[in-house]
Amino acid sequence: MQQKLNYELIIFDCDGTLADSELAHNTVLMEQLHDLGLTEYTMEKTMETYMGRAVTDIVESVEKNYSVRFPDHHWEKNQERYKELLPKHIRLDPTTGPLVKRLHDEGRKIAVGSNGTRDNVIETLKAANLKQFFPDDFVFTFEMVKNPKPSPDLYLHVCEAMHVAPRHAVVIEDTVAGATAGIAAEIDTIGYVGLTHRGGQEDRLRMLGCKEVISSMKDLEKILYPDSQNGKAA
Repeated sequence: MQQKLNYELIIFDCDGTLADSELAHNTVLMEQLHDLGLTEYTMEKTMETYMGRAVTDIVESVEKNYSVRFPDHHWEKNQERYKELLPKHIRLDPTTGPLVKRLHDEGRKIAVGSNGTRDNVIETLKAANLKQFFPDDFVFTFEMVKNPKPSPDLYLHVCEAMHVAPRHAVVIEDTVAGATAGIAAEIDTIGYVGLTHRGGQEDRLRMLGCKEVISSMKDLEKILYPDSQNGKAA
């Protein structure tokens, strides 16, 4: 990857990137699909089919493809169940917290851009002990734009709100949908596979055109601070 020393904005996806909350999310979805009679959805199939997609897109797809209807208030029930499961299932990359703290303490612009609901994203950041680094105004979710990822709308909105041109930003993403959004927005996009992901995800992200694919946030630190030694200023 051609190194840049002056990224003005670092945008992190949340689920699967800042923290691995995908198991909690997909457990909730799988349970809802089973309640609709779609018991063929194992955890593997649920993640394979829907990981990284916004809940509105998932609902539309399921209802159209299977001629079923989600019950009233399913959104609220989804969030309640997610909050119940999250503490049991969340996984963290131990190198994430130190990097985010360093960026924050140095006054670098950092933001979250997620296809999750705002309530769930904030719950995830709190569970990961990262919310302190992302004020509410720096947390962006699909509800804020017309089209969720893989559309570029969300990431373009983040750049506009943070007053940074897309060419001066970088996106950190773990899913095909998210990476597609970053690339479509003409933002340098780095794929991340440091938490739980499907086999072959690194190849998928590289084929999409990610500038680099990393397996640890320590690797991202090396990209953001190429003149540092062992993550410390030279």
